[in-house]
Amino acid sequence: MGSPITLSGFNKIDFSMILSAVMEQERAPIYTLQAQKKALETQNTAFGTFASKLGSFQTAVEGLAKVDSLANLSATSSDTTAVGVATTSGTVEGTYDVVVNELAKSQVTASTSTYSSLDAVAATSGTLSLLKSGSPPVDIVVTGSMSIKDLADAINANSDAPVAASVVQAAPGQYRLVLTGKSTGAANAFTMTSSLSGGQGVVGALTNQPLTFKDTDADGVYGDSDADNSQKAIDASLTVNNLAITSSTNTIDSVVTGVTMTLLKKDPTKTISVGVTRANDASADVVNKFVTAYNDVQTFFKDQNAAAVAGKASIGRDPVMRGFRDALRFALQDKYPEGGTYTRLASIGVEFDSDGKLTLNRDLFDKALATSSNDVQKLFGGTDGTGGVFGALKALVTDYTQSGGLVAGAQTRLTDQVKGLSKRLDRLEDQLGIRRDALQKQFMAADMAMSRLNSQGSSLSQLGGQYRLF
Repeated sequence: MGSPITLSGFNKIDFSMILSAVMEQERAPIYTLQAQKKALETQNTAFGTFASKLGSFQTAVEGLAKVDSLANLSATSSDTTAVGVATTSGTVEGTYDVVVNELAKSQVTASTSTYSSLDAVAATSGTLSLLKSGSPPVDIVVTGSMSIKDLADAINANSDAPVAASVVQAAPGQYRLVLTGKSTGAANAFTMTSSLSGGQGVVGALTNQPLTFKDTDADGVYGDSDADNSQKAIDASLTVNNLAITSSTNTIDSVVTGVTMTLLKKDPTKTISVGVTRANDASADVVNKFVTAYNDVQTFFKDQNAAAVAGKASIGRDPVMRGFRDALRFALQDKYPEGGTYTRLASIGVEFDSDGKLTLNRDLFDKALATSSNDVQKLFGGTDGTGGVFGALKALVTDYTQSGGLVAGAQTRLTDQVKGLSKRLDRLEDQLGIRRDALQKQFMAADMAMSRLNSQGSSLSQLGGQYRLF
């Protein structure tokens, strides 16, 4: 801005005020450019907000484009202590009679050798080999004194072992190693062979024995006979509408489409009713998320338009936003033959109100689902989730929101304009600084000249007074 101007004060002319007035007038172009820059920055920020709202809108669109987004079911069980139910997705409604004849169980095998404490030695050498059908054996090798607890820890530390090991106190001073299959079902039964030696186990009347298990058929393999085990591995057994079902687990998810049944208690004499109905409220929630996201974008449009009408900085009249608004409304009102019975959103209750916002008419929506939920789903996303109205919307939004898309392009354009104005403002500020310095020097010179003239005038006046004395 230049150095402060220093004036004599004797000439009664305020050159400092004159300088400020001149500079203020010459700053007018700068004020204009600053206003333009601020307007562009406001528009750039608005595009950032627009992109965020489109992101939320795109998420809602993608949810509806999925082929099973409306396949929402609700399931009930007449006895939740015996059969628990949960729904995933599906389209089959009905009532199912379930009888649980047997629960799936894991094999449990306990050592016949007992130990006086957790620290009692189970073996000093040898190998305990664990085998599940279809898998390679898992060998637990003992190379030194190993307690019953150490052996259990070694088994559990091997992630490939088909069992989980624990030490159970069967009676005071009698600890047993218990092996439990990691998975239920007959296919997950396991056997063992052992070459362990040494140890402080007790087997019947024998003491100082290595770890041993029951071998009913005396074939050197533990667990291959039902009598070897505390619990044999068995499959779940049930009937669903008199259809016999077996499962290696108590979680049944492949019998009733969209429903997972969890078997909790067996009772071959009791029939449990599982009811499956369409959950229209859940389907409506999916659609309402889209409706809300669209209305949020619509409100943004209106706010930007109102700002433009009021002469404020906005993107209400920007061709990018106007193009999206028009294309979006066209897509929502367009006809989509993939929907079969329903080819337009309005036919299933997704309607525009007088303010241009979307609403969901539940009566029409529920009726459409009851008539043909598949056609409603196809209207939304086609046969594979890429077609239909929401497939079209997804493509539309992607054109605007993707990297290098139309919104990003508009922001880049505005950013470049702001940078250009910033450079022009810097140049003008430099020029004004030079102009101010030049004017300041001129005014100071004028002030000094007038001060000299005033001084000379005062001297002449005094000389004239002296002449009047004669």
